[in-house]
Amino acid sequence: MNNNPLLGQVLGGLFGQAMRQRGMRGGTGGGLGGGVGGALGGVALGSVLAGMMRGRGRGQDQPVGVPGGGRPYANQTALLVMLLPLAMRWVQRNGGMGAVLEKFRQKGMDRQAQSWMSTGDNQPIDGPSVEQVVGPEELQQMAQRLGVPQEQVVQALAQIMPEMVDKMTPEGQLPREADEVLDESTRKLEQEIQDVEHRELAKP
Repeated sequence: MNNNPLLGQVLGGLFGQAMRQRGMRGGTGGGLGGGVGGALGGVALGSVLAGMMRGRGRGQDQPVGVPGGGRPYANQTALLVMLLPLAMRWVQRNGGMGAVLEKFRQKGMDRQAQSWMSTGDNQPIDGPSVEQVVGPEELQQMAQRLGVPQEQVVQALAQIMPEMVDKMTPEGQLPREADEVLDESTRKLEQEIQDVEHRELAKP
């Protein structure tokens, strides 16, 4: 189950490329070829970020999430893409994919966590579940970083976390190299976002 196809494509491309480089089984790459910088990164992801960045010239000191200081992200996809590296870094700070999955299990979401790892549909999680696992301080920091209400971050993380686990476990179990794949993918995505921001800000 994926409410946002672009999210699945981005994560599938990032994780798939890192898995292939390690000779891991299941590194299909989500059909993106060269990863985020390939077919998707040059067009879809770039256009999402570019649309978000336009208009910032009226308020360079405004948070990234408020282009031109006028309003929050114009669409959910832009918010998901910009929140994604923050979510990935949060997973790393909290012990990696296995430890975060255990956090969800400890909060009574074992069935959901197992569904994300299996090859079937992902069972959804709601906002309160995200708040229990991530915690109010982390959520507030992410919201401030992006310049959006905390509730938007909660709703976006409810989409990101199942999809992140799903794309990390194409064969139904967490690979030993999961945290290495996550680290490489996070750095690659951060660089892609930075490159798009630079290109947009350089435009007249």
